[in-house]
Amino acid sequence: PLPPYLPRTADAELDAALPRGGLVLLEGDSASGKSRTAVEAICRNARKLGWQRVLLPRDTAALRELAAHPSALANTVVWLDDLDRYLTTESHDEPLLTALRPAKRAGAVLLATLRTEARDALGSENPKARPVLAGALPVRLARHLDQAERTTAAGFRDDPRIGAALDSAEGFAEYLCAGQAALSRWHAGRAGANEPGAALVSAAVDLRRAGFAEDIPFEWLARLHGVYLSGNFRARGGTDPGGGLVWAATPVHGAGPALRPSGRNHFRPFDYLVDRTILDETAPPVPEPVWQWLLEMRGFSTDQSFRLARAAARAGRREDAMRVWSALAGTGNPHALLALGRAEQARGDEASAEDWYRRAAEAGNSWAMTSLGTLAERRRDTETAERWYRGAGEAGDPKGLINLGGLLAQQGRISEARSAYRRAAGSGDPDGLRKEAVLEILHGDRRRGTALLRQVALSGDPAAVRLMGLLAPTGDAGEQRSEIQALRRLAAETGDTEAALELARNLWNQGDLDAAESWFTRAAESGDSAVAEFGLAVLLEQRGRPEEAEPWYRRAAARGLPEAMLNLGTLLQDRGEAQKAEHWYQRALAAGHLAAEVNLGALHWHLGNFAEGRRWYQRAAARGDELAKRALAGPGAPSP
Repeated sequence: PLPPYLPRTADAELDAALPRGGLVLLEGDSASGKSRTAVEAICRNARKLGWQRVLLPRDTAALRELAAHPSALANTVVWLDDLDRYLTTESHDEPLLTALRPAKRAGAVLLATLRTEARDALGSENPKARPVLAGALPVRLARHLDQAERTTAAGFRDDPRIGAALDSAEGFAEYLCAGQAALSRWHAGRAGANEPGAALVSAAVDLRRAGFAEDIPFEWLARLHGVYLSGNFRARGGTDPGGGLVWAATPVHGAGPALRPSGRNHFRPFDYLVDRTILDETAPPVPEPVWQWLLEMRGFSTDQSFRLARAAARAGRREDAMRVWSALAGTGNPHALLALGRAEQARGDEASAEDWYRRAAEAGNSWAMTSLGTLAERRRDTETAERWYRGAGEAGDPKGLINLGGLLAQQGRISEARSAYRRAAGSGDPDGLRKEAVLEILHGDRRRGTALLRQVALSGDPAAVRLMGLLAPTGDAGEQRSEIQALRRLAAETGDTEAALELARNLWNQGDLDAAESWFTRAAESGDSAVAEFGLAVLLEQRGRPEEAEPWYRRAAARGLPEAMLNLGTLLQDRGEAQKAEHWYQRALAAGHLAAEVNLGALHWHLGNFAEGRRWYQRAAARGDELAKRALAGPGAPSP
């Protein structure tokens, strides 16, 4: 049986969001407890809100079918577990996007879960996903329990699983679903405990990394698992995957297995293993035979072909991605034509890009029209730019209307610009209303513009909140300044990372460390701020929890933040892992953090490598570092 459900702080946010209807998005790290929290929210609210059934679409095609019959969704909750499975391509049509952006009304609810790592990819790579994510009501679930949750959990210690999870350095839900245990078992299998089983898991994980998001036939895993077997194991002739499958599909600590059955002779890798591999900067790339297996496969759906092309592009396999997009373009798919245009533009070939955009626009793609307008405006052909922007707006792209408004405003055609912004706002894009507000403030009725901006800010739009702060008189400590502070908190509550980060810093300076940790966590879990991840790590380490700080340092370091690389090295050195510490000090130095020279000097000095230590100290001292000078002049300094 499942362990008892531990009430989470996010429960109250979910209970407030669900009656409003629309898309409610529960976000958090893999194995943070999202699915269980979502199920409990459905059970808790079903009778109160009059829900009569819960629908779980199997895939994008099933969701598209639901979108075609909206009247059937009355008094229904549509549960989209792992939203990225429905949004990982650009091949979505408007009916499907409409289904993912229902009006906020009771009785029409989509409750979705989304892993932090998956949101990072969606927000940066898939333009179709952005309006869906922007229109959702976000609720974030932290990986670690906050103080109130831990206090509540103490009452459940009679269950040994709860007690063990509370005492573990892992996240609470991460322990209960055996995330770290499954990862350790997989690594042990690769080291020799069960090479065939670990190889099957590795094949499944890498098929996911290469963009295959569907259930994986065992035949594929059997064919590919030999790629991961050691030479010694293959020499012994032990390549039969049958025994390995039993090991790979065995539940770990009573929770789920590393390789999860999903239909007859089909399997899915534990998503925790996939996410951890993606975040591991030392993980090897997907092997060539896996790529070739997928690239040579025929019969993929359009959605799956787009996933494969995207994964290839992310992995730097541009030519492979272009071949997949070209095959789709050969069928007249406008999204593939658009993708080819963007690829050529990214390469700097604007002439080829324009040709692909034009073909996509002729096939009715509104984003291609906007891209054509942008290219024309860049070469100062404003007449052509206006024509393409107007076409994009008529075809349904609010960005085309917003760009049109900007172009018209530059030409002094204020009334027409206002009309374009209003049309964009009418399509549900908050940028349109915000742009109209700024236009009014600069060229029209300042009072009306300020009222419009406040309206957008109250909806939680972070850019509008920041603009309201700029408009407030700096010397006003009264009602207006208080409202700005309240709006900033609202922005933090509704997902603005910068507002959450600012609030966390203020609370830290005020000494409220529990509240500061909560807001740092929310900012960090947004997945788009290395500074927030670093700040959370520093706070956790200062509070005596280095094991919790380490993964946040790693995430910030993976984003290229040199300060995180340096602190991660220090943490590893304190733990006695000198080789790993040196690796991160070198990474920090390569990223421009010269203070790492002192850390390298101290590390080698401590290890007894005095000549190497002195060399690093001298480099730092030569640029004026006082710590290095004191170390070289100190009584313990060895002679050259």
